[in-house]
Amino acid sequence: MPLFFAVFLLTGLVVGVIAMLGGIDRKARHGAWVKYLNLPTAGAAAALFGIVGYPLAKYSTLGMPAILAIAGASALAAASGVVALIAGWAVPSAALHVEDPRFALQGHPARVSQAISAGHAGEIFFEHDGARRTVPAMGLEGATIAEGVEVVIERIEDGIAYVELWSNIERELEKLS
Repeated sequence: MPLFFAVFLLTGLVVGVIAMLGGIDRKARHGAWVKYLNLPTAGAAAALFGIVGYPLAKYSTLGMPAILAIAGASALAAASGVVALIAGWAVPSAALHVEDPRFALQGHPARVSQAISAGHAGEIFFEHDGARRTVPAMGLEGATIAEGVEVVIERIEDGIAYVELWSNIERELEKLS
């Protein structure tokens, strides 16, 4: 019977790692409430069920109904703790996070449609949400950028996109690899 609890422990750990790597997508949930029966809750409950049940099954003289009851109560306590953590800390913290609209398109590729000079704005175009958009643009640190050159948007502030040459970004990425 200890193998039964070891399987729960390993399953809980695997589910916990999957939840850690994948996270919980706020946009994927439906409705206004956080779904508390989720991967972190299931992983914590399964792991604690195995952690408590395994030594009880291996070393105690308790009967299987008592071991299942104790391990199940521990799993319920773990799930309740995860729910309390999510409801008391994670959800309020996420509600306080307000995305800065200036950086909504940060890293988005674009192409210069009117040359950008040191003191004057040019223009870029790019596609976003299936629509072609055209925005006035300035080079970062007053850079001059010719028409037709690929750029990357750093931010859009007061209707003006601040852009950097894609070749500069590419060069920096090559240094990292």
